[in-house]
Amino acid sequence: MNRWGAWEALLSLLLILAVGSSWIQVKGHEEHDAHHWKHMAHELLYEKKDYTMQKINIAKNIMVFVGAGMSQTTVTGARYYNGGDNETFAFERLKWSGNARTYCVDSRVPDSACAGTAFLTGVKSNLGTVAMDPTVRRGECAMDPAKQLASIAKWALEAGKAVGFATTSRVTSGSNAALYANSPDSRWENDADVGAGGCNTATVPDIAHQLIHGDIGKQFKVVLGGGRKHFLPTVETDPSGQRGLRTDGKNLINEWKQSKAGANATYITTVNELASLDTSKIDYLFGLFDYDHLPFSADIANGSVTPALVRMVHYSLEMLQKKEHTNGYLLFVEDGNIRRAHGQNAPRKAFDQVRHYANAFNMAHMMANEQNTLFISMNDVGSTLSLPGYPARSSDLLDTAAGTSSADGLPYLGLTYATGPAHSTYYRTGSGRLDPMEVLQSVPNGLERTCPALVPMAEGADGGEDATVYASGPWAFMLSGGYEQHFVAHTIAFASCIDGACDGAATLVLSTAALLAALGVRLFV
Repeated sequence: MNRWGAWEALLSLLLILAVGSSWIQVKGHEEHDAHHWKHMAHELLYEKKDYTMQKINIAKNIMVFVGAGMSQTTVTGARYYNGGDNETFAFERLKWSGNARTYCVDSRVPDSACAGTAFLTGVKSNLGTVAMDPTVRRGECAMDPAKQLASIAKWALEAGKAVGFATTSRVTSGSNAALYANSPDSRWENDADVGAGGCNTATVPDIAHQLIHGDIGKQFKVVLGGGRKHFLPTVETDPSGQRGLRTDGKNLINEWKQSKAGANATYITTVNELASLDTSKIDYLFGLFDYDHLPFSADIANGSVTPALVRMVHYSLEMLQKKEHTNGYLLFVEDGNIRRAHGQNAPRKAFDQVRHYANAFNMAHMMANEQNTLFISMNDVGSTLSLPGYPARSSDLLDTAAGTSSADGLPYLGLTYATGPAHSTYYRTGSGRLDPMEVLQSVPNGLERTCPALVPMAEGADGGEDATVYASGPWAFMLSGGYEQHFVAHTIAFASCIDGACDGAATLVLSTAALLAALGVRLFV
């Protein structure tokens, strides 16, 4: 046997021993090690980067759009609602697409915090935690710096890029928070929430405080969204007349203004203020347009003080695409209203929101160039919406029956949810299903019509199906196929050469000695 044959035999023996003696016991614990997720992503990066030999540009600019709860079923239904079954949204026309597995370390179905942590930090975490190591459980009063994960926003800032985000949600909620904050609980958006969770507010900063004073958030060039209540004290009211929720007496909006003294910083609360801006004269822009989340696009009437997502994205790009930002920019956009509409079992509002999301994406796509910009559109979590039956192509998906039940003789709709508040609208204890067509006809406003939900819940649950990722631009092909959700962050870093990703890609090949050493550690630990 030659020397290489001996090495092969030894490697095979060690692999057999490693798998047989320790793999089953270790695998569960590996998921609680942040390095496990990073190593997994790096292996896939190395595999995919060799798919092409063509010259590929570095992504100077990065745009990440997230339709929260925008499952594939949602997109399918929204196509019909917004033009027909063969309609194609702007984000669907991107060149590459793939499926990202969304589970958390401790939950098969994610929430937006866990999902956002995955695709923004490159590490999977536990349900309800924001950019925290997977050893941290929700609600723990643990702020060990070693267990705080860095996001693509931090990497982009370190590379000299301008960073900002726009959202239809509270700027402190959902996946937005994982851009700039680290929190053991996504519900800790203000200091009162932290205290209610049993933690010391002096050592566990709330999410709103981290946006204003944190090392990452304070550097953002533009922040647009909702959620004024988390930035104001209980003794003050916002423009809507409602009191803030902070019990520390701090007005974080004023503190943001004070922290930007000497710079051209502007705070706004209405669409008219947004429309009147000359962004060329502004260094920092902070807009909070609602006390809570922004209203659904379907509920924004003419004369409303709330801007549509497309306008927020437009002005965000004006802030980020300035000539002085020579190293490029990162824009993150989140539409949480799709998910919230599903939570209310209101598919019309969800589908209308998808249209507005697609319009915002299309406008952003036209304002940049695929030669030097990586475009990504994806959903963070799924929904429990389904499209049952065999409705005719000519039928109205939302207002006509998809068929008739062979069990109770009643019609059923072509849209239904597994969970949510509409259960009691379509079901009666003791008598069973009501005729859904009669229920629909009793609600004159089509936008307020709901669909049946199987399990009664105050708010519909998220779904755990794979997230669909669409991408174009430098290295976008790496987001094709199937992969874990945290791989998205590593692809962004690799494509844009931030966080040392380009250097690291050249060192992914393990030598035989290194492999033997790794196996030896596994065998004898």
